Amino acid sequence: MLCLYFFVQYSYEIQLGKLLPWRQCNFLFKAVEQLSVKLKVPPSRILLLRRDIELPVHSTANELGLGIADIIDCVVIAADDKHEPEPSGDMITVRLQAKEKGSAQEYSLHKDAPLGSILSQYVSSMSVDARRKVRFQFDGSKVVHSQTPSQLDMEDGDVIEVWV
Repeated sequence: MLCLYFFVQYSYEIQLGKLLPWRQCNFLFKAVEQLSVKLKVPPSRILLLRRDIELPVHSTANELGLGIADIIDCVVIAADDKHEPEPSGDMITVRLQAKEKGSAQEYSLHKDAPLGSILSQYVSSMSVDARRKVRFQFDGSKVVHSQTPSQLDMEDGDVIEVWV
C-alpha cells in the first residue's frame, strides 16, 4: 500500500494537503474521482502534476514510477464563469495523428468537453516510456488535458499532432 500526498491548489495558491492511501496498481483517475468528491468540483477541473508535468490519469502509480516520497500537485482549474458552462450540444470529430503510419485515431466529443478524455484514450495503448514523453500540439501550440475544442477554436475534422 502506497500513500500519495496531494497538494491541492486553487489558482496556484496551496490551500490544503490530502493524503490518500493508494495501491500502486490503481489508476490515477480514481484519485481524481476521490479528490473531486472531497473538493466538490467536477473531475474535469482537476489536474495532477509531478514536478510541473501533467500526469496521465489513465496510468497507474507503478507505471509512472511513483513512490512513497513523491508529492503530487493537484491543481483545481478555476471555472470560466460563476457557473459551469453547459455543453452546447455541438459535436465535432477530432483526429489525433503521430508521424507513424496507422497511428491516426478519430474521436467525437462536444466542443465544450475537455480534451483530456480523448488524449488519455489515445495514450492508453502506448508503452509506459512513450506515455511519459508524449506531447500534443494543435496549430503549433501545446494542448493540455483541460482545454476544450472551443477554447482552441477547433472545427470538425481538425488534427491534433502527437509527438513522442
